[in-house]
Amino acid sequence: MVNLGVDFGSTYTMVSIYENGEPKTVQPSHLTFNYPSIVCYDSDKDKYFFGSSAREKLGKKGITGYRGFKMLLNHHMSLEMLKERNYDEKNTPEYITELFLRHVIENTLKKLNEDKVDLLVIGAPECWFQSFQTIDARGTLRDICQQFKDIVNRVELRSEPTNAAAFCVWNFEKKRKEPFDGNILVVDYGGGTLDTALVSVDHAGEKVQIKPEMLSGIGENKDKEIGKAGIAYQEAVVRKAISEALKIPEAELETNSSFDRAVKEFEDALVADCDFVDETFEDFAAVPDQLADENFTSIEFNGDTVDIDFAQMKRAYNETIYEPLQRVLDESSAELSADAKPYLALVGGFCNFYLVREQIQNYFNMGGVNSKVKTLFHKEEDREKAIAYGACLLANRVMDVCNVANFGIGMYIKYSDRDQVFMRYAINFGQEYIPEKIYFARDKSQAIAPMMLTEADTFLLNFHKKPEYGFPARPKAKFADALNKAKHKSIVVVGFSIDGAERIKVHIFNYDFEASDDRYGTDIPPAATIALSTFKGSFDNLKVPNAKQL
Repeated sequence: MVNLGVDFGSTYTMVSIYENGEPKTVQPSHLTFNYPSIVCYDSDKDKYFFGSSAREKLGKKGITGYRGFKMLLNHHMSLEMLKERNYDEKNTPEYITELFLRHVIENTLKKLNEDKVDLLVIGAPECWFQSFQTIDARGTLRDICQQFKDIVNRVELRSEPTNAAAFCVWNFEKKRKEPFDGNILVVDYGGGTLDTALVSVDHAGEKVQIKPEMLSGIGENKDKEIGKAGIAYQEAVVRKAISEALKIPEAELETNSSFDRAVKEFEDALVADCDFVDETFEDFAAVPDQLADENFTSIEFNGDTVDIDFAQMKRAYNETIYEPLQRVLDESSAELSADAKPYLALVGGFCNFYLVREQIQNYFNMGGVNSKVKTLFHKEEDREKAIAYGACLLANRVMDVCNVANFGIGMYIKYSDRDQVFMRYAINFGQEYIPEKIYFARDKSQAIAPMMLTEADTFLLNFHKKPEYGFPARPKAKFADALNKAKHKSIVVVGFSIDGAERIKVHIFNYDFEASDDRYGTDIPPAATIALSTFKGSFDNLKVPNAKQL
């Protein structure tokens, strides 16, 4: 068996193994080190194609193409928009993701002459941790991976920027032959998401332990856009060019096969002519108005030839990317102390794009006398492979990452003799936790808080460092029924745990007035343990009046 690290990207997917003391990519073929995250269905052959072979079929007759399916797992795009992108009742983003990842894993095992993966570590965007609305995408990806039991024993999901940080530390220490001392600010910009992570590094014995101190991310789908990164930018440029050339309002442009092919042509040009892009933007930095006179490439849309110039590329960047990137950099910078000088790791394919690099470099005044940030590496190859390499190092336990809760969870509790509703957290946002350990909702004195568990009782969720930002989530009927069936007595103790795949479990104990706190979850078996499927499937987001933080 083998342990694998996977960077499942919105535009490209990469697999790595740990071999002879270092991480290496497992190449799909001798021509490339990654898989384009594309699936195509050939109706004539009744067959699905994946990766590079799928990419070559985009836009051809009888071919249905699927792109950006990773970012569609968060269910933030309407059914109408999904249909416009070719998804239907069978070929959902979940189903296409399952087909694609199974192909990637099976193809990797075949190339390695292995039968099964022991531990698969796969990255998830940080923005999937940021809210009630997006966290279910992480759970969906986890559940998809757990369907591969015939080829994968265990699955762990890790934050993509945290994976990148693991590789950065390993790479630093291997190259310099000295322990890494300091913090790393990871800016991970790919095809669908923009994530940042500020991590601290601690040497605990022979292993290096990485702890996320601050995590931030964006990538929510909006209207027709997939995320706020490379895919959104490429589609914005193509929409703008077609709209201006053919006099079609951008809002009326359909995301059809011809549009997909046009985006592919633009992406190919960006990759092939990256030096030309850099040189042109640098040459016209002082006279941006003249960019319109510089043609970059041509694309075909519905039989018409459409030119794309550098001015359109710059306008699309300012309208789509500049503000979200600036906002996340502001959030990251706010967490840095005045004298902090962390290392900066720019990872992800979109960080290679000139305008992204320029904005980040200007923001941190990189290279200037007063720069707050020290650069960690500049190799383009390392930027693109860092997440996959880091996932591989974690899968092989070469590096360790502290488990830090990306959300708080507990119960809103109302005692029979009081009118107030109290917030009782079991796990707090940002708390370091031990997988599978049961944590309990506690009162102000930190004693375990027994409660009456009824269908009306409401859970407490929080995606913010301030406890008072917690909001109520009342169990839906199916979850409430499971809770009711789990009760044996009127007064119970409720605990929460998070397993290795970050699935939340609710543990219900009969309350024992003579039991000490540490006996719950150890000596006394719980009356029931219920795993949350998804947040949306388990809870209704309802407000609880008179909530008071204690």
